[in-house]
Amino acid sequence: MKSENSMMGPLLFSGIDEDTKASLESLGRIKNWSRGELIVSEGDVCKGLYIILKGFAAVQKYTPAGDYSTICLLHDGDCFGEEIVCSKEKKYISALEAVSDVKILFLPTAPFVSSMESSPKLRENFHLVISRRFASLERMITILSQKTVRQKISYYLIFLSDEQKSERVELPVSKEVIAKLLAIPRQSFSRELSQMVTEEKISVSGRVIEIKDMPSMKKEIGEA
Repeated sequence: MKSENSMMGPLLFSGIDEDTKASLESLGRIKNWSRGELIVSEGDVCKGLYIILKGFAAVQKYTPAGDYSTICLLHDGDCFGEEIVCSKEKKYISALEAVSDVKILFLPTAPFVSSMESSPKLRENFHLVISRRFASLERMITILSQKTVRQKISYYLIFLSDEQKSERVELPVSKEVIAKLLAIPRQSFSRELSQMVTEEKISVSGRVIEIKDMPSMKKEIGEA
């Protein structure tokens, strides 16, 4: 693996010793995926850990009829399969799809687990990655538990505002993907955004949304 594909960024590799880093770099494989490509299918045999280096990918759960729900979005530094590599489960329990062009590092299970056994820092980072995933899932549960379309959108926009430290936020992916993430029909999502624009709660320009009435939006979800 070339040094230009450095693993310094992701939380998983933060502060690990140079020998462990060099070992992982020699074992890892980097691949670029295009938007819409299926990276992992639900039920595939787990062969290792996928780490997002750049771009966005969606974790999906499919029904027997072929319909799917988006569980969460992964972006730079996030991992997929971390709950499987150290468990007795041998198959991925969800699918992973590129929702933008994405660069992913793949680390095979056996050498990665071996590296964790010999590197306390890598093991500590791995536990932090799992904790961050649980926090992300808890946040999504909170959003999905909102009763109305307006409340779901408001909660998500407030989350983006906190994350981006601005009341002018950019949706990380297309509105279609965000609607799926929030479990809102695409037309209902667009209609509610338009209504919020009419009410001067927000303004919309492509994927950029400016929150113009934050107190009202927080009151919508009971935070005011």
